[in-house]
Amino acid sequence: MAQNDTTKGYPRAGLLRAAATFSIGSMPSISVTNAYLTGNLEYYADSKISVRGDAYYFFNSLNNAQIIKQNHQLYFGALYNFPLHSNFNPFIGLQPGIAYIQLYPVNNSDEPATFSPLASVITGFNFYAEKWFHISVNIRYSVSRHLDDFALFSTNELSFSFGLGWDLQVVKTKKRHMRVYF
Repeated sequence: MAQNDTTKGYPRAGLLRAAATFSIGSMPSISVTNAYLTGNLEYYADSKISVRGDAYYFFNSLNNAQIIKQNHQLYFGALYNFPLHSNFNPFIGLQPGIAYIQLYPVNNSDEPATFSPLASVITGFNFYAEKWFHISVNIRYSVSRHLDDFALFSTNELSFSFGLGWDLQVVKTKKRHMRVYF
């Protein structure tokens, strides 16, 4: 009798993972570098396809450019996970989203906060070090425009995130056995 365990490695179907990360983003069109606290929640439908939501909380711009006062972002979309059958899990995905953007006042007039649509491509990897924890590294390119009556400009951003995540197997996968009879 021989056994074949098809659930070896990560990710597995039914895995729910969450991560808290720090992110640095660069907006080349306006020469601004931003800092964020980010988090994501992801569910694996199987070992290759997952759905994920990301939230970015804007801290501040790192350079002296006082342009953006607020830039909070939400994303949701699907990811393709490359099946390596190991603890290393590279992925790529598409996530549309929305940004809540407000600029600093110009000429003593308050700038209104606006919602702007986002489109993004994300890639990166998770490394599952233990059953309950993983390390997460992501690179995201977002395409958007700040939409308000006073200033219409590109807020495209390339961001890099890294942090620690937690895992929970919410749906048990069945081990498949192959029997050979002589």
